[in-house]
Amino acid sequence: MRSSAPDQCCRWEQAKQAQGKQHSAYSPSNRSQPFLVATGPVLEPSRLPTLSANRILGAAKALGAFCSCRRARAVALQHHHWQSVRASAATEVEKQSSEQRSNEATGRKQMLKGLQTPAAVWLPHAHEPQEHLELRLGHVAFKLEGSEGRRTKAALRIPGFLLRSGLFRVSRVLLKNSLLKLLGVFAFSVPVILFGAIFYQLASGKPFWDGMIHIYGALYKIPGTVVIGESNVQTESVMNLAWLTGSFTFAILLGVVSEDITSYVDGVRKGNIPVEADNHTLILNWNNDTLPLLRQMAVSRKERDSYAGIVAILADRPKQEMDEECQRGLAGLGLEVDTRTGVPYSIDDLRKVAAGSARTVLLLNDNHPEDAGKQQAAAVLGVQACRSNLKPRTGRLLHRQSIAVQEAESAADTHMMAYALSLAGLSPQQMQLTLLGGQRDVSALVAQSAIQPGIASVYCSIVQQAEGTSAFYLRSFRELHGLSFGQARRAFNGVVICGYIRDKGGKAEAILSPPDRSILQEDDQLIALAKHANFHPKVEAAGAYMFPLAYGGSQALKQVRDTPDPGVPGVMKLVIAWFNHDLTDLANALAAFAPHGSLVTVICANKLEGLPKEESKGPCRFRLIQGDPTKVCMLSEAGIEEADSLIVGGIECLDQKRADTFMLAMLMALQDTCRRGMRRTSKPLHVVGQIRRQETVQVANHLLERLGQGQVTAELLQPDELVSGMMAQIAAEPNMAALLTDFIYSSEGRDLGLRSPADYFIDPEEPCSFELLSELCRLRDHTALGYIADGSVKLNPLAKSTRKFNKDDQVIVLSKG
Repeated sequence: MRSSAPDQCCRWEQAKQAQGKQHSAYSPSNRSQPFLVATGPVLEPSRLPTLSANRILGAAKALGAFCSCRRARAVALQHHHWQSVRASAATEVEKQSSEQRSNEATGRKQMLKGLQTPAAVWLPHAHEPQEHLELRLGHVAFKLEGSEGRRTKAALRIPGFLLRSGLFRVSRVLLKNSLLKLLGVFAFSVPVILFGAIFYQLASGKPFWDGMIHIYGALYKIPGTVVIGESNVQTESVMNLAWLTGSFTFAILLGVVSEDITSYVDGVRKGNIPVEADNHTLILNWNNDTLPLLRQMAVSRKERDSYAGIVAILADRPKQEMDEECQRGLAGLGLEVDTRTGVPYSIDDLRKVAAGSARTVLLLNDNHPEDAGKQQAAAVLGVQACRSNLKPRTGRLLHRQSIAVQEAESAADTHMMAYALSLAGLSPQQMQLTLLGGQRDVSALVAQSAIQPGIASVYCSIVQQAEGTSAFYLRSFRELHGLSFGQARRAFNGVVICGYIRDKGGKAEAILSPPDRSILQEDDQLIALAKHANFHPKVEAAGAYMFPLAYGGSQALKQVRDTPDPGVPGVMKLVIAWFNHDLTDLANALAAFAPHGSLVTVICANKLEGLPKEESKGPCRFRLIQGDPTKVCMLSEAGIEEADSLIVGGIECLDQKRADTFMLAMLMALQDTCRRGMRRTSKPLHVVGQIRRQETVQVANHLLERLGQGQVTAELLQPDELVSGMMAQIAAEPNMAALLTDFIYSSEGRDLGLRSPADYFIDPEEPCSFELLSELCRLRDHTALGYIADGSVKLNPLAKSTRKFNKDDQVIVLSKG
């Protein structure tokens, strides 16, 4: 039995509702089975029973035509009505189905966002629409579906893939070095020239080789090549195309070269280019002594022929800052300095400055006392590692490497440097490690200058090198071996022989002012005070000295020899204006050099450490006054009226400007003291202090001139210049360390001192030669280095030079402590 049209529509509505229920099984809110989608049969409008409706319509038309039955017309109209309803229902179902698929896709995306992504997930199979390709040529369109469309699309993607692959390979070539970039550009031009020559031959009819020459000339813009004026238009087109391609190639070539040059210059500015040098000088770290050290190196290069080659600096500072400071501080000195940014305890950074092939290495303090000893020990071991891993090279001749380490101010981690010293001694490489002094040496020198005014000026004149000034040199002369020390010292003119360096158990020891009967051995090095390095002995002059008749023979000489040495003065009163919290170094130095029973009064506003107790039994007594040292009332309470010397210290740990401010404030306070007439003695007050900046020297000299002659004498040291002078000489000649240290801390009873000419029975009315003065000093085993006259220091004058010495002159001698 056939169903009627209304029954068919009702069944279709029921199927639609069932389809909606089946599709509602998956929704964004239903996540119990996120990857399982329920689907069921869908009744499409095209599958509806349209055949029965047509039969009904035909029968109705035949019945109406045959018998004009009103009922037939009603049935036909009803069928038309249900057919329109069916069409609108099909449209609505298609619209709802499209919206439902869109909602399903949106829900699936939101659901996946809410899930935690595992290492691997299974995704449901999504039905993709069948690929097709449409090609339109004018009004004609071609449509390719299925596998033909996919293959055609894949074929059309090949040119794009080849283009992207080529660009990728070109980018890889551009990341390589300059030579490979140029080779890549030339490799690109080879096929261009070949194909261009072929097209040129076809267009012009000329030989292939002529085409290659013409294309090459147009491609690289060779002078004389003409791209216009060929035999035909085709040839001109080929030449112009080659010319345009050449413009592109030349632009690439120019860009590659320019970029590489810019990168190289930028790398040089940033310090990325390693130093390639042998037997050069290397400075590790940067502090206040660096620029003065470089200036001393420049002078030493001219006077001593040392520090050959470049000077490399490795410090944890920006390279631009170091370069700017070197340009300002070393202008006109002709010293070649190359800086790099890095830390000295990194092997990679040490290799950037060729630490393994350096002849002289100076390790400075980096102004950070935390773990200073560990960092210095690590830097020394790093330099040793670079030296041991140095690869041999043809023609490379390396000198013995010497490492000079500026000793840290803090006593912590000193055992680490002891380990480094022991490892340096066991190292199979040729290496010598020397420790340099620092602020402790300056404190010892300040103490000696306060006790013997003028000592600091003498020491600075020897240590701080300048053109035409005297300095110590170590020399060995084969013709003097086997002679006595007295014969050796008389063989020089204008040179003072102070002693010799002798190797004792692998350690260099300085023997100062030895007896004249001492015999020089083969490996001994003479310690000479001279104005230049080019001096030689005259063996024929190494004879006995004949004293003049004015001394009355051997009886007068015996009197000079047997008279006790007055040595240092008696009990002294010293005042210290201190701006720091630690007095240990200066207190130890004063305890070592001050006369027994001296009184030291310290004025300090801070809590002081390192001050000996008043009840302690030492060579001198200390007492503390809490207050501002720049106030006149505090100076008066400390006894500045009867004091012999005033020491201004504790400013070395401050920055340079602030330290100089305290020094100038003390000089102004002294000016006020002198203006009030508070001094109760005719002896001038001797002031010992430190100046950090060169600009402050002129202001300090102006204040000292206003204080007036006879009231105040002053020795204002520049510690940075002093320490750098010591380091420059010791780094150039490591055996100099024992010598320069002996002048500050006594060695084997020998001290640098000042004596009156009357102590050697010199007649002030008669001119005395420096040769005679030297022989008179030798009667007491003293060595005369020069003298202080008219406020200036004169070292190692000529032997025959004469002078009338007065009571204010002083003789500079090496004497018994």
